[in-house]
This record gives sequence, structure tokens and C-alpha cells, in this order.
Amino acid sequence: MEFSCLTQIVNTEQDLDLLPTSSEWAVVDSNISVDHGWITEDEFNQCLGQFIGQQVFAFETFARIYKSTNIQKRLEDSFVLSWSNFKKFQETTDILFVYVVSKQLNWVFYANRDKWYFAVHP
Repeated sequence: MEFSCLTQIVNTEQDLDLLPTSSEWAVVDSNISVDHGWITEDEFNQCLGQFIGQQVFAFETFARIYKSTNIQKRLEDSFVLSWSNFKKFQETTDILFVYVVSKQLNWVFYANRDKWYFAVHP
């Protein structure tokens, strides 16, 4: 999945909020309360628990430009959603501002340095 696919469901032009393209999406948000990463296991289970087992895609919100090569690259990852996989991802990634989605694009998790957001289409 490409990062550009996200524009079907959210406005990706800013890093402050999660802005779904439709008002039908239910959005939950919270301040980040963990030392490294974005959410606790309880928060994961409340928001993402129903999607365990889905293949998910994680994208950084911006493309990095490497000075030595002048090549642009957006950090991304893919994994099967479970608490252990998500925990490992959030503890080891260099991604600072992240979108996590499934290929169905019926839910989205977004986090920046201060807050996390979760939205699901009813």
C-alpha cells in the first residue's frame, strides 16, 4: 500500500490532528502516556483489539531527504496486527509521526509526539 492511499480517508497535509474526509468517522483521541511509543496495551485493546490479525501498514507522515544522496524516502513498515507486534513496532521504529491502517481503509490510527487518534468508519 502506498502512503498516497490515505488521502481517500484522511487529510494528510498536517501533523496536529487526525482529520477524516467524512464526518461519519468516529474519532477517539488521548494524550500519549507511555515513555516510548504511543499507546498502552489497554488503549491498544480498546481501539485496535477488534482488528487483531489484519495485515497493517504504517507510514511516516513526511518524506525524509538524505543529505548524502539527496534521495527522498518515507519510512514505512508492515506487520500483522497484535499487541506484541504493535509494541515491538512502537518501541523500535524511527517513525515520529505515524499512520497505521489496514488495506480496507476502514480504520486509521494516527499519532504524533503529543497525542494519538483512532478513527473507524461505522
